Amino acid sequence: MIIKLPFLGQKLPMLLPELEWMLVGEKIHDGQFLYKEVWTNVGPLASFVYWAIDVSFGRSQFVYEFIAILITYFQALYFTFVCNTRQTYLEKNYAPGLIYVLLMSLSFDMSKLSPILLSTTFLLFAFNKLVKQMERREGVSDEVFEVGLYIGMASLFHQPTMVFIFWSIASLVFFTNANIRQHFLAILGFGLPLFLAGLYFYFYDSLDEFKYNWFNGIFKIKQYSLEDFKSAFIAITVPSALAVFGFLRQTQVSRYNSYQQRTQQIMLIWGIASLLALFLSPNVAPMQFIIFVPFFAYFITGFFFHLKGAFLPELLFTILFLFIVFVQYQGVTPFFGKGFEQLADMRVKPKEIPERMKGQKMLVIGERIDEYSYGESATCYLNWDLSKIDLENPDNYESIINIFDNFKKDPPTIIIDKQNVIPKIFKRIPALSSDYQATKINGIYQRKF
Repeated sequence: MIIKLPFLGQKLPMLLPELEWMLVGEKIHDGQFLYKEVWTNVGPLASFVYWAIDVSFGRSQFVYEFIAILITYFQALYFTFVCNTRQTYLEKNYAPGLIYVLLMSLSFDMSKLSPILLSTTFLLFAFNKLVKQMERREGVSDEVFEVGLYIGMASLFHQPTMVFIFWSIASLVFFTNANIRQHFLAILGFGLPLFLAGLYFYFYDSLDEFKYNWFNGIFKIKQYSLEDFKSAFIAITVPSALAVFGFLRQTQVSRYNSYQQRTQQIMLIWGIASLLALFLSPNVAPMQFIIFVPFFAYFITGFFFHLKGAFLPELLFTILFLFIVFVQYQGVTPFFGKGFEQLADMRVKPKEIPERMKGQKMLVIGERIDEYSYGESATCYLNWDLSKIDLENPDNYESIINIFDNFKKDPPTIIIDKQNVIPKIFKRIPALSSDYQATKINGIYQRKF
């Protein structure tokens, strides 16, 4: 709490993905249908959470961050509960939760209500069910269905976590006596949430939009800058080293029984699955490493348990604590110098726009959507990577129809064109051109009244 509270309440920089999450919730609240009238690759269940927050509290950075803190502490408590109930260590303790919370403070963007944070909750549920199956002396039960179910639900929050179905299958194959039927049950559980989501969008005649929006971002890594990668690398180096040392120490201890050793091995496979999910993630921000936190917490806890010496574990833990606090503060409000300028390219930057344009419905065309922090989003074209298929192809007949329909359905008052596509669009669609006029600011158009 001491680490988190100083930053609570709009003291953390707002990030571009965070602004998009808020806009998604806002537009769904305004009656826009997800993926059909809101083009984004945010998962459907994550979008539902953002909608619920907007309905209850509006566009509030404080609420988003406060809910993220509550989820973080729930995950830490649940992870501790699983470790103690399933007896994954030689003795029951609360250290896994302590390490978990500490690791979730590695970077300020881990305090954001990101899809991957929401998704990790369900992966922890799957971990509990999987370890429970290995603990059963009478063999694997049909509860493996729930393992797949939780992973499928996690995928609807954050698409790359679907690779964890391979984690569950590998764990069942190598460390249990599950039969073919039970493997199919796990796969069926994984596919059920995806099928129901597809069925929902099918009934609302937007299945194609769902597939286009949701799957488009899975295999495309959006590199913001090398600085973002550097900040992520700095944040993750020390926990990675401690986790490796922890794994080596735990494997050398002979007192662990075969069940506990298998738990260590499936957690190792968790780390491999997390690495695959990281490569499929939409950016290289440190928040994407949240999926590694259970893996790190498990082995770092083992590292401290098996350290010898009267004061060495406490001393090293204090150093780790101070390092994490230092990294977080240097990333947000540096103690000295410029700090790490953490996620500088992903932060929403203040923009100088005329006062009369603030609070208006806007269409921002381009990768950066900073201007939306001053107004509302208009049309379905929220995410540039998805929108460019229409906006960059006004010579295509279908794109012209889509653009015209979307502008008429939800017309923007202000158009901020950073890709210089509007002149060609207006040339192809004179009916739209007559509704707008260029302003004195280059690339900005205002609707005529």
